[in-house]
Amino acid sequence: MSAFRTVRRSAPRAPARQRGLSLIEVLVSVLVLGMGLLGLAMLQATNLRLAQSSNQRTIATNLASDLLDDIRSNRLLAAQYDGTYTASSVAANTNCAQLNTLTPAQRKTAFTCRMREALGEGATATVTVSANRNVNIVIQWGDAQRWNALAEPTKFQTDSAL
Repeated sequence: MSAFRTVRRSAPRAPARQRGLSLIEVLVSVLVLGMGLLGLAMLQATNLRLAQSSNQRTIATNLASDLLDDIRSNRLLAAQYDGTYTASSVAANTNCAQLNTLTPAQRKTAFTCRMREALGEGATATVTVSANRNVNIVIQWGDAQRWNALAEPTKFQTDSAL
């Protein structure tokens, strides 16, 4: 009979220095990842705020353009559009569904109503019609004041000749 020799293997030896990640390395990597995600969240919030501000500026531009078109369509009565319109006035709280308005008073009421719906209760518009038929429209609203109570109101101004 042949003898089998059994070789007994010993357990693998542990290297002198262990390989892998230590707890401190894992904590540091989680901290760096957390800071990156926090920065990304702040970037998204700022982007959302600036997009909303841009949208309101576009709305103010369109409102001023619509009012200028109304004034141009009633050039003989342009002086009746002169004044300050406030979004919190009684006229602004009427029904905005007046589509085919004809008189300057009705158009001013529809404008203040649209301004209240689009820019909020604190919005104002100042219209100046000069004797030489130049029109200046300044629309102000509290866009910046939502984020900073001490900020100046956001202002849009346009000038046009009739």
